[in-house]
Amino acid sequence: MVSHKRTVNDALRAASSNQTYEKRNPGDLLFSLGLLESVINAAYLLNKEKKQSPLSIDVNSVFDPNLFRGWLGGDLTDWDYFPRMLSLKEYKDPYIVFKRFFKFRDLADWKTDLRTIAEYALVRTSLSEACVEMDTLSIYLFLTKLIEAVHLIDVREITHIGGMIKNRL
Repeated sequence: MVSHKRTVNDALRAASSNQTYEKRNPGDLLFSLGLLESVINAAYLLNKEKKQSPLSIDVNSVFDPNLFRGWLGGDLTDWDYFPRMLSLKEYKDPYIVFKRFFKFRDLADWKTDLRTIAEYALVRTSLSEACVEMDTLSIYLFLTKLIEAVHLIDVREITHIGGMIKNRL
């Protein structure tokens, strides 16, 4: 989750400036945005099903790491995994994010936005210089919320990876 949020931030910064995306290989950016497009496609399908969270989370258990902590190890802390952009209502039921995400923009517009971000992140012309109107702050917020919501769904609802039970704290 952390790296995907950072990639969105770095790509939008590069697209909004005269600097190119130089954090990693440009192919990595295209790959990451392709993964994000796949997540958007899946969110679209789940949103059409009007899916809701099967868990009932009360306010007293919000900071229970089992509700937000990723299953991969490494140097990441609970703070790194905690979704900071979601409202309490969205945290309790991350599927709400999908509804709001597609109310803001439809699927085709999101795909166009991702292609535009990729294009302008890899050239020295900024979005504003090219007269491309894009509300980058709102796009950043919605994409970050989407990444956090998908992460919560993965933590809470996906219990097996490749037939093996995922780690729990």
